[in-house]
Amino acid sequence: MHEDRHAIGDRSTTKGQISQLYELLADHQRRALLQCLSNTESSLSTSTLVTELTQGSDLDPAERETNTEIAVHHIHLPKLADAGIIEYDQSAQQAAYSATPQVDTLLKEMLVTVSTGEQESSLQE
Repeated sequence: MHEDRHAIGDRSTTKGQISQLYELLADHQRRALLQCLSNTESSLSTSTLVTELTQGSDLDPAERETNTEIAVHHIHLPKLADAGIIEYDQSAQQAAYSATPQVDTLLKEMLVTVSTGEQESSLQE
Protein backbone atom coordinates (compact mmCIF):
# COMPACT_ATOMS: atom_id res chain seq x y z
CA MET A 1 0.00 0.00 0.00
CA HIS A 2 1.31 3.46 -0.85
CA GLU A 3 2.04 5.84 2.01
CA ASP A 4 -0.21 8.57 0.58
CA ARG A 5 -3.26 6.31 0.80
CA HIS A 6 -5.33 6.23 3.95
CA ALA A 7 -6.34 2.63 4.56
CA ILE A 8 -9.95 2.04 5.34
CA GLY A 9 -10.67 0.21 8.55
CA ASP A 10 -8.09 1.52 10.95
CA ARG A 11 -9.29 2.92 14.26
CA SER A 12 -10.11 6.25 12.66
CA THR A 13 -12.51 4.84 10.06
CA THR A 14 -14.98 7.54 9.17
CA LYS A 15 -18.48 7.47 7.76
CA GLY A 16 -16.97 8.70 4.51
CA GLN A 17 -14.65 5.71 4.37
CA ILE A 18 -17.53 3.34 5.07
CA SER A 19 -19.44 5.06 2.29
CA GLN A 20 -16.42 4.50 0.05
CA LEU A 21 -16.56 0.77 0.83
CA TYR A 22 -20.23 0.67 -0.11
CA GLU A 23 -19.45 2.51 -3.36
CA LEU A 24 -16.75 -0.04 -4.14
CA LEU A 25 -19.10 -2.91 -3.34
CA ALA A 26 -21.92 -1.45 -5.43
CA ASP A 27 -20.33 -2.99 -8.51
CA HIS A 28 -21.01 -6.72 -8.80
CA GLN A 29 -17.67 -7.40 -10.49
CA ARG A 30 -15.75 -5.78 -7.61
CA ARG A 31 -17.75 -7.85 -5.11
CA ALA A 32 -16.88 -11.00 -7.06
CA LEU A 33 -13.21 -9.98 -7.26
CA LEU A 34 -13.05 -9.37 -3.52
CA GLN A 35 -14.73 -12.66 -2.73
CA CYS A 36 -12.34 -14.50 -5.04
CA LEU A 37 -9.24 -12.75 -3.68
CA SER A 38 -10.27 -13.07 -0.04
CA ASN A 39 -10.74 -16.82 -0.45
CA THR A 40 -7.10 -17.44 -1.37
CA GLU A 41 -3.88 -16.93 0.54
CA SER A 42 -1.78 -16.13 -2.52
CA SER A 43 -1.94 -13.58 -5.30
CA LEU A 44 -3.96 -14.31 -8.41
CA SER A 45 -3.33 -13.29 -11.98
CA THR A 46 -5.74 -10.98 -13.73
CA SER A 47 -6.40 -13.76 -16.26
CA THR A 48 -7.52 -16.08 -13.44
CA LEU A 49 -9.76 -13.35 -12.05
CA VAL A 50 -11.25 -12.64 -15.49
CA THR A 51 -11.97 -16.35 -15.95
CA GLU A 52 -13.76 -16.41 -12.59
CA LEU A 53 -15.83 -13.36 -13.50
CA THR A 54 -16.84 -14.55 -16.95
CA GLN A 55 -17.96 -18.09 -16.12
CA GLY A 56 -21.58 -18.68 -17.00
CA SER A 57 -22.05 -15.51 -19.04
CA ASP A 58 -24.24 -15.60 -22.17
CA LEU A 59 -22.03 -13.20 -24.15
CA ASP A 60 -19.58 -14.26 -26.85
CA PRO A 61 -16.60 -15.69 -24.90
CA ALA A 62 -13.92 -13.65 -26.70
CA GLU A 63 -15.85 -10.39 -26.37
CA ARG A 64 -16.79 -11.14 -22.77
CA GLU A 65 -13.21 -11.84 -21.72
CA THR A 66 -11.78 -8.83 -23.56
CA ASN A 67 -14.28 -6.38 -22.06
CA THR A 68 -13.98 -7.90 -18.60
CA GLU A 69 -10.19 -7.95 -18.74
CA ILE A 70 -10.07 -4.27 -19.64
CA ALA A 71 -12.44 -3.35 -16.80
CA VAL A 72 -10.62 -5.54 -14.26
CA HIS A 73 -7.15 -4.30 -15.20
CA HIS A 74 -7.92 -0.61 -15.66
CA ILE A 75 -10.85 0.08 -13.34
CA HIS A 76 -11.74 -2.47 -10.68
CA LEU A 77 -8.36 -3.62 -9.36
CA PRO A 78 -6.88 -0.08 -9.29
CA LYS A 79 -9.90 1.21 -7.33
CA LEU A 80 -9.60 -1.62 -4.80
CA ALA A 81 -5.84 -1.04 -4.52
CA ASP A 82 -6.34 2.71 -4.02
CA ALA A 83 -8.68 1.93 -1.13
CA GLY A 84 -6.00 -0.28 0.46
CA ILE A 85 -8.08 -3.44 0.23
CA ILE A 86 -5.82 -5.29 -2.19
CA GLU A 87 -2.26 -5.11 -3.44
CA TYR A 88 -2.17 -4.87 -7.22
CA ASP A 89 0.96 -5.11 -9.35
CA GLN A 90 -0.18 -3.85 -12.76
CA SER A 91 3.05 -4.76 -14.54
CA ALA A 92 2.97 -8.36 -13.26
CA GLN A 93 -0.85 -8.45 -13.51
CA GLN A 94 -1.13 -9.98 -10.04
CA ALA A 95 -3.53 -9.06 -7.23
CA ALA A 96 -3.70 -10.17 -3.61
CA TYR A 97 -6.16 -9.48 -0.83
CA SER A 98 -4.51 -7.28 1.79
CA ALA A 99 -7.33 -5.80 3.86
CA THR A 100 -6.63 -5.20 7.52
CA PRO A 101 -8.60 -7.36 9.97
CA GLN A 102 -10.93 -4.42 10.65
CA VAL A 103 -11.60 -3.91 6.93
CA ASP A 104 -11.98 -7.65 6.41
CA THR A 105 -14.71 -7.72 9.07
CA LEU A 106 -16.43 -4.66 7.58
CA LEU A 107 -16.24 -6.10 4.08
CA LYS A 108 -17.71 -9.42 5.12
CA GLU A 109 -20.60 -7.65 6.85
CA MET A 110 -21.10 -5.31 3.90
CA LEU A 111 -20.98 -8.12 1.36
CA VAL A 112 -23.82 -9.79 3.24
CA THR A 113 -25.72 -6.50 3.38
CA VAL A 114 -25.17 -5.64 -0.29
CA SER A 115 -25.89 -9.18 -1.50
CA THR A 116 -29.00 -9.78 0.57
CA GLY A 117 -30.22 -6.30 1.38
CA GLU A 118 -30.09 -7.10 5.08
CA GLN A 119 -28.61 -4.63 7.55
CA GLU A 120 -26.11 -6.12 9.98
CA SER A 121 -26.49 -4.83 13.54
CA SER A 122 -22.83 -3.81 13.85
CA LEU A 123 -23.24 -1.41 10.94
CA GLN A 124 -26.33 0.33 12.33
CA GLU A 125 -25.85 3.58 14.15
